[in-house]
Amino acid sequence: MGYVLVEKGKIVAVSSDSIENTGSVEIEGMGKMLFPGCFDPHVHFRDPGFTYKEDFHTGSLAAVSAGITSVFDMPNTNPPVFTVENLEQKRKIAESKSVCNYGLFFGAGEKNVEEIKKAKNVPGVKLYLNSTTGNLKMNNETVWRDVFQLGKKVVLHAEGETFFRAVEIWKEEEFPCELHLCHASLRSEIDFVREMKKNPQAKGKISVEVCPHHLLLTHADQEKYGAICCMKPLLAMKEDLIALWEGVSDGTIDFFATDHAPHTLDEKKASDELGQTPIYGVPGVETFFPLLFTQFQQRNLSFQHLANMTSLSAKTIYHVQDKKGLIEVGFDADIFMFNPSVKTNVEPQKFFSKSPWSPFDRWDITGKVEKTFVGGRLVFDQGKIIDFESRGNELRFLN
Repeated sequence: MGYVLVEKGKIVAVSSDSIENTGSVEIEGMGKMLFPGCFDPHVHFRDPGFTYKEDFHTGSLAAVSAGITSVFDMPNTNPPVFTVENLEQKRKIAESKSVCNYGLFFGAGEKNVEEIKKAKNVPGVKLYLNSTTGNLKMNNETVWRDVFQLGKKVVLHAEGETFFRAVEIWKEEEFPCELHLCHASLRSEIDFVREMKKNPQAKGKISVEVCPHHLLLTHADQEKYGAICCMKPLLAMKEDLIALWEGVSDGTIDFFATDHAPHTLDEKKASDELGQTPIYGVPGVETFFPLLFTQFQQRNLSFQHLANMTSLSAKTIYHVQDKKGLIEVGFDADIFMFNPSVKTNVEPQKFFSKSPWSPFDRWDITGKVEKTFVGGRLVFDQGKIIDFESRGNELRFLN
């Protein structure tokens, strides 16, 4: 039993005993669990340029419906966020549309080092070292070195040997920045990061995330279901999945992210039917926490560890200056109520996303997000968005 008092968007009291009601609205949560709002530090809300797939409004609605109160959006939009001007344009879009809090990554291109230097208040600089949506792959290792030397946090879309090479260069440059591996999928990557974290020079400077689809699906699913299960990095083998869960359990993997990358279902199916190059990416925000909670329960893992990996860890590693990620006095009231006793299944037709499909369609899940508060405002309640007009805030980063 616990009690939390929220006033003016802040948590002002937390107690195991009842708190004097000062006229506030009282919300009954007997038998429910209260979690800090999730951070999803890897989303593609497709705005601007691909808004028929998703936009910041629908993406943020999808996020809050699943207990996600803060997102970091990637730069591979159209135009890509390679200039400060494009960053400011995207800021205006997010400010006008986003129901949840947000941060915006900056992209590294062949000739934009000077623009990266000028970029302010971004969670990091994204280097695409393997193919992705958009023609952003960077092969020039001299530019990799230049970007590392800027000292900003660098996040890598890199797989296997490409990742190992990037870290080798990072070491040659004497660890000049923090380095983060997005969407790890391979045992070799997790084993490598585990060893790197033992290096005194790399301590606190290297981190890694994993997505639910890499924790729950394998290459066999892609072979069976085709484009619906096609993402980048590609789904790996059973032994890789096992290694990822080992990394979750022992702390090698720092936090979870969705890599929410919506496409229309027609686009995905067409790539199968016409034998075209697969369209990579799957929606992920609305299945994020329920899938993870179900797995943590089944694997007898700590729910405190789940809370840290879905909230505080990403907040800390990305140096978010706002007081979020904990249910403690003085912190922002970004929280959600979760009913752990409900047995249900994934129902994409109920998604708020513009891309209402999922590789987890009809999967059994335990628990349900019932209420989500952003800055103390109840925005989602019992399956419905009840505040379409409120807007989240841009997160503040240490850079």
